[in-house]
Formats: sequence, C-alpha cells, structure tokens
Amino acid sequence: MSENGALAENKLILLYLLQKMNIALSNDDICQFVMEHSVMDYFLAQQYLTQLVDTKFLEESSDNGTTRYHLTDSGREALGFFENRISSWLKNAANEYIANNKSRIKSDYETSANYFPEINGEYLVKCAVCALDGTQIMEVDVVVPTKKQAQIICTNWKQNVNHIVSDIFASLIGQGKCPRS
Repeated sequence: MSENGALAENKLILLYLLQKMNIALSNDDICQFVMEHSVMDYFLAQQYLTQLVDTKFLEESSDNGTTRYHLTDSGREALGFFENRISSWLKNAANEYIANNKSRIKSDYETSANYFPEINGEYLVKCAVCALDGTQIMEVDVVVPTKKQAQIICTNWKQNVNHIVSDIFASLIGQGKCPRS
C-alpha cells in the first residue's frame, strides 16, 4: 500500500472506530486501540486526530481534563464514501476492540467523580452519572475535610455507582432505609 493509501486508511479507521462505538471516545481509548493493534504510533494518532478535527470530520471536547472525540455528520459521510478502503483485518481488529471494551468505555463515559480543593482547606467532591447522550441523570456534591476522604468517595462512586444511585432513588421515593419522621 502506498504512503498516501496508508495515511487515508489510518484516518478512516479512526472514523470507523468512532462510528461503530457510537459514543465519544477518549484520546486514551483511541490510542489504546491503535497501539494494541500496531496500526500507528501515538504521534501519528495525535496528528491524524488533529487533522480530522481541522477538517471537521471529528469534534473535540474536554470533560474533566479528558479529551473526547465525536464523529460529525461530515465524518460519517466521508466514511460512507470510503469505508471500502479499510482492509478487512483492520475492520476486524476495530470490531474486536469494540466488543471487548464497549461496556467499560460506556461506564467510564457515564460516570464521573472528581474533587477540588477549597479555599478553607476542605475538598469539594463532585460525582455524576450521565446518559449516553450526555444528559445528566444525577449529580452529588459533598464537602469533606481531607483529600484522602475525597479520593475514597471518588473511588467508591466509580466502583459502586449503580448501587449508590439505586439507594438514593429508593430513599427519595420513600422505599429506602432512611427513617421517617
């Protein structure tokens, strides 16, 4: 394959991956795929992502310090025209990556937990759950006295979010374990 052909295929596989995943992917997730399958190195991946954003085939957003890429209508259209230029082994590698990682990536996308130092030495912890379309389902903000407590809350939120949200909703509608007055 010519150098131009490889360049085009590399850009197309990035579009293909985003289309098949059907959610925004982080820079880390994209790099994990391309490097695990020896498609391209980190620096080429960054160059191609930048070019795809510049040509409006991808949109870039930042969420709590994580860069995510979304496929645009123009990117979807370009992929439709040129998808046949992606080799079958590369499509299979992308499909395998998606099958093995989609639930983890969705979970990472839907759940966030971060903490921020306050002026008085305490820490504000912000925990959230979002739907795949980005709509926020719930956000819980608490202030704690130590960084260690903030870190524990973030870890527990990410590991137990379904249980925690379920308990909160049950308590709010009167089916929880909270005592009633």
